[in-house]
Amino acid sequence: MNFKSISVLSLLAIFIIVSIQNVEVIPIHFLFWKAEISKLLLLIIILVIGILVGMIMPGFFNKSKKEEQIKVK
Repeated sequence: MNFKSISVLSLLAIFIIVSIQNVEVIPIHFLFWKAEISKLLLLIIILVIGILVGMIMPGFFNKSKKEEQIKVK
């Protein structure tokens, strides 16, 4: 087995363990909005938001640095 296969299987095993441990439903209160959602779904939503922010922010900061360098010249 190569490194990629071992990595995928390891991540899958961790995901299954986390899924089994986080099946209960919890209440969510956000401003005037209330809902009940499973812990696992909440974790997945937060993970996706974190990935999106992580992908967007470096581009934002690189653009700012390029604009700064143009102003200095």
